[in-house]
Amino acid sequence: MNSSQATPLEQQSAIAAAGAAARVLLSALPKSDSDLHIAEKADGSLVSDADMASQQVIQEHLAKANLPLLSEEAAAPEYESRKGWVRFWLVDPLDGTESFLRSRSGFAVNIALCDETGPIFGIVADPLANRMYLGGVGVPVQVAPLDGSTVRQVHPSPIQRPYRLVTSWMEEAKLTDLVPPHIDPADVVARPISGALKFCLLATGDAEIHARTGPYMEWDCAAGDAILRGMNIDVVDLDGHRLKYNSPALRVTGLRCSRV
Repeated sequence: MNSSQATPLEQQSAIAAAGAAARVLLSALPKSDSDLHIAEKADGSLVSDADMASQQVIQEHLAKANLPLLSEEAAAPEYESRKGWVRFWLVDPLDGTESFLRSRSGFAVNIALCDETGPIFGIVADPLANRMYLGGVGVPVQVAPLDGSTVRQVHPSPIQRPYRLVTSWMEEAKLTDLVPPHIDPADVVARPISGALKFCLLATGDAEIHARTGPYMEWDCAAGDAILRGMNIDVVDLDGHRLKYNSPALRVTGLRCSRV
């Protein structure tokens, strides 16, 4: 195993954390607006008690690997104190809070292990489907139930035409601005999908392209980025450069990835 691969302990900790957090979210699914305390953060996004409960259980499991952690629901250290990190966790305890609050598909738990090269191992847990997607450097794409009891390798379905592009529900760009330069937009059909599950559709072969022009936070895409590394698919910015992580603002402005 080279240094840019997750150790068995890191993999096991992440799998346990993702499964436990997903079960926490399932148990907290609201039946009415009064079931959860919901607040609006400074950026206008929503946060609930469930986000914080998921954060807590993830922290407990990942602590076994003794690495620093960046999370949407925890105060990030100043850049000067974290810019030298060589290995760390990047986490979104509840990706797709609005979907969660409406008990609809699209919310997930995102956990990524990163080093200086970027995300090297990632898990996206889909609670409603009782499924986790995982993969990374030296780790082929796999799926498992939330309890991690069985893990099987994914064999993506063949590329098909028209190419299926998945993007954000809030995407406003034209198709010509979303598709990679080497692909004819006339060969592409687009549909919106919530959250990090868009990356998983590429991993399983149920989509060919994922693109968005709007802003993202690093914890929104790191786990999916790592999983696609298991397929040798790079996630790049709109200029074609591989995404970088642990940046001062922890922000990504637009991305593309394609298996075509």
